[in-house]
Amino acid sequence: MKRLFCILFCFSLLGCQKQTPKPPENLVTKEKMVQILADVHEAEARIESKMNYPDTAMMTFNHAQKLILKKHGVSEKKFRDTYDYYLEHLVEMDKLYEIIIDTLSVRESKAKIKEGQAPEAEGDAQQPAPYRAL
Repeated sequence: MKRLFCILFCFSLLGCQKQTPKPPENLVTKEKMVQILADVHEAEARIESKMNYPDTAMMTFNHAQKLILKKHGVSEKKFRDTYDYYLEHLVEMDKLYEIIIDTLSVRESKAKIKEGQAPEAEGDAQQPAPYRAL
């Protein structure tokens, strides 16, 4: 009886181990997903800054997203499946967004240089004046 209990206990411990499933094969590559999401966020920022009406902005954004996916040769279903995968694996999503943020920062710096402005270094951003008690 003790032996049976030990065997069942060992199997229950093995069943509780966290298993990391391999990502499905039909996902968009990480590099392409970074480029797509960077383009999507850039388009979203552009649209938000120009549109006053939320409904119009949403329609414009949906159209822009379809154009971005077409530009990258990715179907909407494949993009959604990949995005859903990353939503279920938040550690990987965090790593993906670290790269996206870096990509957007580089794009912003290049745009500022193109406009003739000097890009801000991390420590050069103007800090608010410290609070002083009267």
